[in-house]
Amino acid sequence: MDTSGFFETFFNNARYNGIVIMNKQGIILNINEAFHARFGYTSEDLTGKNFKILFTEKDQLASKPETELQTVLAQGSANDENYLVHKNGNKVWVTGESVYIENKDGNSFLVKVVHNIHAQKQLERFLIESHEFIDTIFDSVEESALIILDSRLRVIKTNKTFLRLFELGEAPVENSRLADIDNPFWSRPDVKQETLNFLTRHNINETKIFELQTHSGDTKKISFLARLIEGVPGIDRKLLVMIKEIV
Repeated sequence: MDTSGFFETFFNNARYNGIVIMNKQGIILNINEAFHARFGYTSEDLTGKNFKILFTEKDQLASKPETELQTVLAQGSANDENYLVHKNGNKVWVTGESVYIENKDGNSFLVKVVHNIHAQKQLERFLIESHEFIDTIFDSVEESALIILDSRLRVIKTNKTFLRLFELGEAPVENSRLADIDNPFWSRPDVKQETLNFLTRHNINETKIFELQTHSGDTKKISFLARLIEGVPGIDRKLLVMIKEIV
């Protein structure tokens, strides 16, 4: 199979994957449109500059850019999760991977693929620290599937990523049971029991790992993290479950 045009297509058409192309010294050669859309910079803003300008001052002082370059050159790739400085000066939490690539002409490049997970990190902080649910965060999370359940484990709300992860054509009907969700995963006794445990045992800071069978027969590993949301304490109890694919 000829894959020679794959990267160019991926670079130009990606909507959620911000891509930065650098030389081995970390000098930026180009960025894609998705990076511009998510972080504000144009290609003209960054071309010819060292990629360390995307790091916070604290991370620069800790030599994180240099460490990332050394890891990529030594091992072929490097993963990171840290703040990226948006063009407007705001700090955006991101995760990504940098990969060392040589083309057929023998030229070497570093390709950095960046995901904006700021809303997800806000939600994780909420799950750990807050009892107040913020709808704007719920609706903006794209990296995690979210479902809110009442004290009887009836569905209150799901986000779009939940529909994609569980391959649903439409959102579960409000007040429906877990077993009514059109995916056999939610009919499994172990899934129902662990979800119930979140409510009854208050083990909300524990992450649970499950395997999910896709319609095509593939198997994915997914993690569950939950948080109780109480209106009237002990009565109006709801459960927010965040589900992430483990890759």
